[in-house]
This record gives sequence, structure tokens and C-alpha cells, in this order.
Amino acid sequence: LESATSGDISIDGERINDVGPADRGLAMVFQSYALYPHMTVEDNMGFSLRLAKVPKAERREKVLAAARILQLEELLDRKPRALSGGQR
Repeated sequence: LESATSGDISIDGERINDVGPADRGLAMVFQSYALYPHMTVEDNMGFSLRLAKVPKAERREKVLAAARILQLEELLDRKPRALSGGQR
């Protein structure tokens, strides 16, 4: 989120100062989640794809693939209030 102004940033001993964000092989999960309470898990997961005008079938395919990885397949039709804190 911030650019280094001095020194080195390394992950597992590899300097990543000049590696692009998409090529670093890491992700971030926020502690305070931002879910739309009126939308299902599936709709929340696919919201940015919808804004990007990704076709519905492709959007669903991508959401299902991510849900499989995260083991959330059974929760896709639930609203955020029906999830535990960890599931959110």
C-alpha cells in the first residue's frame, strides 16, 4: 500500500522492492470486512466483476472457483448476517 522510501523489503529472503504488486505472490485480508448486508455471499464476491461488466456466466464461474478454494461453496446463497465472524 505504501512505497518504500529507503531500505529493502524482502519476503522469504527475496528482495521485492522492484517487483510489481501483482507479481509478489501475496494477498491481504482486512480485519474489518466490507460486505453489503442486502447481498448474498455470491453477489458480494462477484460485485467488482459486475462493476467491470464481466458477463454473468463468467462472473459466476469465477466466484464458484474462488468459493471452492476458500471452502465457501455452501455459503454462497447466505447473507452476511447468517455468517460467523470468521466466514465474513
